[in-house]
Amino acid sequence: MNRSDHFVCFNFVNKAIIRKALVLSVACFLFSFISCRSRSQETFEPYSGHPEDHEPAKGTPGLWQNIQRDLNSDKKPRALLLEHGEQSLLLRINLIRSARKSISIQTYSWEFDEVGKFILWELIQANQRYGVRVELLIDHMFNEHQPEMIAFLSSMDPDFKIKYFNPSARRLSPTFIQNLSDLAIDFHDHNARLHNKLLLIDDFVAVTGGRNINNHYFDQVIGMNYKDRDILLVMADPSEIKKCFDSYWNSNQSIPTSELLDVSQFMNASNSSLSLDKTYFFEYDIFSEISLDADNENIIRSLFLDPLSKVDRVEWVYDLPDKVDRAPASGSAVSRRLMELMQSTKSEIYIQSPYVVLSEEIQGTFLRLKEKENTDPVRVVISTNSLAATDNWITYAANYQEKRLYLEELNLELWEFKPIPEQISTMMNYEKLLYRLPLSRELLNYGKSDFKINKSLPILKEKPLLSPFRGRGRKNPHLKTAPYLSLHAKSFVFDQKISFVGSYNLDPRSEIYNTELGVLIYDKNFSSQLRNNIIEDISPQNSYFITNKKDKPMLSKMNRVLYRISEALPFIDLWPIRPHTSFELKESMPPLPVGHEDFFLNWKDVGNFPGLSLFNKKQFSARIFKATGMIFKPLL
Repeated sequence: MNRSDHFVCFNFVNKAIIRKALVLSVACFLFSFISCRSRSQETFEPYSGHPEDHEPAKGTPGLWQNIQRDLNSDKKPRALLLEHGEQSLLLRINLIRSARKSISIQTYSWEFDEVGKFILWELIQANQRYGVRVELLIDHMFNEHQPEMIAFLSSMDPDFKIKYFNPSARRLSPTFIQNLSDLAIDFHDHNARLHNKLLLIDDFVAVTGGRNINNHYFDQVIGMNYKDRDILLVMADPSEIKKCFDSYWNSNQSIPTSELLDVSQFMNASNSSLSLDKTYFFEYDIFSEISLDADNENIIRSLFLDPLSKVDRVEWVYDLPDKVDRAPASGSAVSRRLMELMQSTKSEIYIQSPYVVLSEEIQGTFLRLKEKENTDPVRVVISTNSLAATDNWITYAANYQEKRLYLEELNLELWEFKPIPEQISTMMNYEKLLYRLPLSRELLNYGKSDFKINKSLPILKEKPLLSPFRGRGRKNPHLKTAPYLSLHAKSFVFDQKISFVGSYNLDPRSEIYNTELGVLIYDKNFSSQLRNNIIEDISPQNSYFITNKKDKPMLSKMNRVLYRISEALPFIDLWPIRPHTSFELKESMPPLPVGHEDFFLNWKDVGNFPGLSLFNKKQFSARIFKATGMIFKPLL
């Protein structure tokens, strides 16, 4: 073999080795990827029952009866803010188990996910074991519709009653054509919904606020969870809230399940495949700790009873169900009452709302506050979502389109909540979600990320068992997805003396379409606590501050002229450059106010949509809707 043959042979062998090495490398990469994916597919073991299942859940009825006796002596209502999702779930389970007479629920949304089935199971046990009367009133539009399941529950006991509010086509699960037909026949009636949230136990304990019934509201999702707020009320005189519930329960819009055509078919059949098997209601063993704690008197006392505050006075405010018949209504009872309180405010209003799209009437109210004669302008502080955190980019787009008006003409102080605030670990069960195995329904979100995670966030200590995942940051190592928060609390504080907690959003839909429910607390100490909670949410480490950009000679003036021309065009706003932006406080800098000569040295301009890339779906969609979709503002 000559030299050239040696070279060809060597070259051939060398290429073969390289090719094999490449194949081996690719195979190793694929194996590691598949193995990583297969590891990510691990979920909790299927529920198989536990020894404590044989012991009936007891709750703590004696503790609540003691509180009721105290109420009868001093007639002072008790109140407690419920800021933490999982604790709010624990309270609901305890109250349902502690009920001995009646449980009444109104809700906008009830999904048959893990939380939804857990609460449903507890309601069944209360009814079957203790003869508790259960009344469930659920809005129809955005709910998981399972006619056979609802028929089974509706046939279980005469004292277990379910009604749906404003259903389409007299069906629990209408077809697309039936929904479309219902929408065409009466567009306004179809869009008007029950937005109330209420849990009423034995006619003296109530929970109301912003939480619906599904995993997202109780810190149970690797992904988006709602930062919401409820209020627990123990009342000596429940007559007003009972009157509210009864007015809805007896409304012509509240349809018993037996009158829904598809449900009644299952109710009339005798071959239902469903039973009260606990394994149907619990796919995973994720609530064992909550279940045990719900019967623990020491835990219930320390979390919910000892912190209860005596308050001076309580006022329930709610729309009547006939608002649906009149939709679009010219203002609701809730919005009218809140505007009355706004107009009488002397110094400050703190507002927290996930969506901020102001009607002309509310804009007029804020304008009058700004222009009050012989007094300093009322300070109006609003806490809402950033685009990265919101669950509704359409409503955010409307807010974005009108932001100049809010900042400059109405003089509002705006803060937008971050999806991963620095204090997230105290706001929810963050670390549990950061490390736990996913549920099967969560596997669809493998690797999903709706925003860029801020690299300046403090590093969390890794769990030793997860050392192979070190460096993954704020993403769950099994699902490669970040747990995060979307603000959903709806609250007002007036002059640090009067506070409101309820279902009312600061948007047109709450004002003219949806029915709403909330409670006013007349008490300085309670209002101060709520105000402090909102102030914590709008602190610079948790929210972006929204104000005008730093002026640039000529460029800023030219941009403002073009912006105002575009803003004045009917139903269209094509100029993309806004005069305002989001600011983040620089590290170790004091939060200087707008107008201070060093404001722009201490605050960093992070753009209108921090955390989102230019072509992110949320940002792209919001810009398009802002430019062309404001004709739909009344429906938002």
